[in-house]
Amino acid sequence: MSLSVGASTASTTASSASSASSSSGTSFSADDFLSLLVEQLQNQDPLNPTDTSQIMSQMVSFASFQQQAASNTQLSSISSTLNTIASALDISV
Repeated sequence: MSLSVGASTASTTASSASSASSSSGTSFSADDFLSLLVEQLQNQDPLNPTDTSQIMSQMVSFASFQQQAASNTQLSSISSTLNTIASALDISV
C-alpha cells in the first residue's frame, strides 16, 4: 500500500512540477517552489512522512538558488553600466 501512495505522490509532484514550469516559462519562482512544497506535504504517505531534514535541505537549496540568481542579475546590471561608461569615455573593455 505504501508503494502505491509513494508512486502517486511522485507522479502528482512531477505533474505539478511540469505544470508549474510550463506556466512560468523558463523561470522558477518562489511561488512555484512553495506550491510544489505544499503539494509534496499534502500528498505524502502518512505512514512514512517526509523527513524534516529533507524539507529543510530543499528550502535551503532554493534560497541559495534565489541568492545566486539575484547576484547574477546585479552583476549583469553592473556590467551593463560599466560598458555604458566605457563607451561614453571611448574606452574598449
